Amino acid sequence: MFAHSDNGLHEPVRLEYSYQFQCARGSNFNFVNKNKSMLATVSDKQYAADARYTNFYAGHDIAWAENGEHIYCLNGDVVNQVNVETSQIVCSFGVNVSDGSEKSKTSDGLDDAKMDEDNIYCFAMSREHLAVAHGSGLLRLWELSTKKLVKLWKSQHKGPVVRIEFSTCGNFICTSGGADATIRVWDFTNNSCLCALKDYPGPALLLRFHPSPLKSEIYAAGADNTIYCWDYATKTLLHKLRGHISQVTGISFKSTAAECDQLVTVSRDKVLIAWQLNADSNSTWRQSKVIPLYVELEGVAHIADGAQVVVACRSGKLQQIDTKSWKIRDLLVDTDFEISRLLYCSTRQQVTLITTEQNIIVYNVSTESGRAELKLVKQLIGYNDEILDMCFLGDNDRYLAVATNSKHFKLYDTEQNMNCRLICGHSDTVMSLAASHKLLISVGKDCSIHLWKLSHEIDCFLQPLTQQTNCHTATIGSVAITHNGAKGFASACQDGSMKVWQLSRDKQDRNKYAFSLLYAALAHDKEVNCVTYAVNNKILATASQDKTAKLWSADSNTLLGVLRGHTRGVWCVRFSPVDQVVLTSSSDCSLRLWSIANFSCLKRLEQECTILRVEFLDHGKFILSAASDGLLKLWNIKTNICVQSIDEHSDRVWSVAVSNCSNRYFYTGGADSKLIRFTDVTETVRSEALDQRQAMLEQEQTLQCLLHAQEQLEKAFKLALVLDKPKATYDIIGSFVRKRDGVAVRQLVDQLNLDQRLVLLQHVKAWSTNSRHSYIANLILQHLLGDALVHSTQKFYNKGNLVEVLTPYVQRHFKRVSELNKDLAFMEFIVKCM
Repeated sequence: MFAHSDNGLHEPVRLEYSYQFQCARGSNFNFVNKNKSMLATVSDKQYAADARYTNFYAGHDIAWAENGEHIYCLNGDVVNQVNVETSQIVCSFGVNVSDGSEKSKTSDGLDDAKMDEDNIYCFAMSREHLAVAHGSGLLRLWELSTKKLVKLWKSQHKGPVVRIEFSTCGNFICTSGGADATIRVWDFTNNSCLCALKDYPGPALLLRFHPSPLKSEIYAAGADNTIYCWDYATKTLLHKLRGHISQVTGISFKSTAAECDQLVTVSRDKVLIAWQLNADSNSTWRQSKVIPLYVELEGVAHIADGAQVVVACRSGKLQQIDTKSWKIRDLLVDTDFEISRLLYCSTRQQVTLITTEQNIIVYNVSTESGRAELKLVKQLIGYNDEILDMCFLGDNDRYLAVATNSKHFKLYDTEQNMNCRLICGHSDTVMSLAASHKLLISVGKDCSIHLWKLSHEIDCFLQPLTQQTNCHTATIGSVAITHNGAKGFASACQDGSMKVWQLSRDKQDRNKYAFSLLYAALAHDKEVNCVTYAVNNKILATASQDKTAKLWSADSNTLLGVLRGHTRGVWCVRFSPVDQVVLTSSSDCSLRLWSIANFSCLKRLEQECTILRVEFLDHGKFILSAASDGLLKLWNIKTNICVQSIDEHSDRVWSVAVSNCSNRYFYTGGADSKLIRFTDVTETVRSEALDQRQAMLEQEQTLQCLLHAQEQLEKAFKLALVLDKPKATYDIIGSFVRKRDGVAVRQLVDQLNLDQRLVLLQHVKAWSTNSRHSYIANLILQHLLGDALVHSTQKFYNKGNLVEVLTPYVQRHFKRVSELNKDLAFMEFIVKCM
């Protein structure tokens, strides 16, 4: 029987060795069962994450590479290099992502645990290097081409560094401390501090080197809102530019030439000041123009070879000013977000606006007509916050709308590298989204309902159709739209009410839509968490914190039935796309399937924590559940078995969007701000399993041929370890033992790597269960443990391995010694009695 269980094929060869080994029957049965289960499970659904969109920018410093291909963003303890085209993180610079070279540089006695928790306060970049300043006062210099740390030193400032800047030539670094009024200039090539500039009230929140490498000038905005200019080569203060009465936020030079005689500064005092350099012997800066703009200013940049200036206003406006006539022109007015920074890339002639919500908006700037014209190129989402809801819309579910705990929701183009566009219109947080083909409905905390339509002229853009305010008396937490054509929708409120709306289209103008209230009902005693339509659009279902779910007639205010049984609040309810059943999830850690005919519970599936969201997959054959611990589970409805657990999220998963067109992929989002795409890999897993099975059979065939011919036993021994065959390994070692070739046995063990030793150790454990095979088991155990004792610095095995292997060995010898003690005591008793 053992021979039949040891291998799946080649029985005549297998039976030849069946009489030699009986002890490892269970191990080989487990191997065969494992192999069979592997082939059995490939028919089940399998999903895998193939794209992850996480936060890469948490605010503060941000820089644009000179070629415009990448943006460097500060995110806690790392600086992320982000590809502008794909919105994906290329690499990260930080202590926690170093490649090991970090330890060789930290010879100053710093604690590694503290360094791991050391956040980055600011950074700066040149063409070749990236310099970061940590809260501990350490400065690190990374080489961009190799992604390796090349320098590490202390800033010598009192307190953390709040601003860092590279010189135009890239050979010097300037730092400003947060607790001292000192600016230090470092020559990192020669490992020296060139100077410490102190004649100003610090700290300097804005540092700029003169754009010409021929000039050794540095400009710093002090705490008194005065701009100081030093010559760091001679360590002398050259100029004091007084004029602003609030924090200076931007400095821009007209040209990069050494004889540049004009610069522009902006401040939060709502004033732009143009400075002119006098040509006299004193060469002092004087105010040539003061322009009030009546709004807080956050950035400034010269474009068109210095002929024009672009100014970013905190309110979201972008203005153009001609440097000759000083006429003001609005470039961007209708925005619904606040700007915190302005970046300009002269190589690509693009302007980037950084919003207060860490969104990055890239525009092309055209100056051919003498007037700057903006064209939106890209919108990158640096920080998503919590993802509350999402849904597909458009042809073939091309677009994905995502609500992220903000009054702006995002529209992603899934076919164009997840190109994103911010959709503005709500005055408070958007809580829920629902879509049908090209129409989308959004609701939120502002108690308003907005109707949108995909634009035909502009890609990835929603055209606002109509809206109604004060539709409910409290936050609208959920909305659902009819299937197979938008004819109506339902909204649910936190006050327990539900409203059903009728959607109509103008017969003359097909682009005009309107919606009117069909009926309203007090659906539940507590907050309504979810509302959804049946596939035939005739039944509505609501789920509430009052521990119940209810079924309603979609055409009239009629309660059809109540689903009772959950012991805590119900979070989600869904209709099966093919069966007459309803699925609910609850805080009582259970999923329940209910019959629509008699409202009875048909099945109950248990999970470990609160189940926040559920969806049907693969035409109702499987259930996908998302829990508060971030775990996704895939359930087979027919067998009631969880066929897959996916651990990709680290916090609550609030939303799941399943593509109805292909049913082969879905997106998830939650409180950890991760947007993850999962794809059906069932066919791939099946193919890999079959290939693995085929390779395993070929290896088994090779092994049996080698054993039968008694040739190349060293190769056969390793192959038996790979295939996890305790019988074969025992036979090979036994053949050497019978020949009294102890050297060959020793060589077999010595040539093994750590993984192979661990497998052999498990085989020894199987052999030790039978005293008939104890000699060979003890011999191999002596070699394995002997190597571990000789090489004490190398950790061959963990304690668990040794305890499992030595337990049967010790028990057998303890039993033998106990029996000998009994016999000895009996013999001693007989001797004394004689």
